[in-house]
Amino acid sequence: MSLYATGAFTDAEYVRFIDAPCPPELSGGGSGLLPSAPGTPGGISPAACDISGQRLPGVSRWSASYGAEYAVPARIAGLDGNAYLGIDRSYRSRFSSNPSRSRYTDIAGYALVNLRAGFRFGQGWDLFGWVRNALDKDYFEVLATQSGNTGLVVGQPADPRTYGATVRASF
Repeated sequence: MSLYATGAFTDAEYVRFIDAPCPPELSGGGSGLLPSAPGTPGGISPAACDISGQRLPGVSRWSASYGAEYAVPARIAGLDGNAYLGIDRSYRSRFSSNPSRSRYTDIAGYALVNLRAGFRFGQGWDLFGWVRNALDKDYFEVLATQSGNTGLVVGQPADPRTYGATVRASF
């Protein structure tokens, strides 16, 4: 039996970013006049935003992974080796996927489960089947806007449950 666990707390933020594109809540550019309060109908939005001190995009504050693999000696198809089963779990907390943080581009935290079963034999051979995102968790990898955008948010969904087989040799 093999077990592992890792965890991280990351407090990553911009030191100074004073001319950043504004999030959708404030975007649209300005005309040199003083910007209106956010959400003012027909108001003037700022041409740039100061996001100094905000969290960096793509970085979760908390992340963890842990798993186990159980192996037993076995003889399959006349070959001596080890049959094994494994499970891996990973978690990451909420993060922004856009340089200027927005409630529209924050990605909720999620946890994933991966499974594998296989047979290791000979001098470095490994044959195994695997399932990634075994619970078929729906989540986004990226939600983003482009500079000058006035409301379009595009997203890239993550891979659904995926399965396959691998043959690996080490020499």
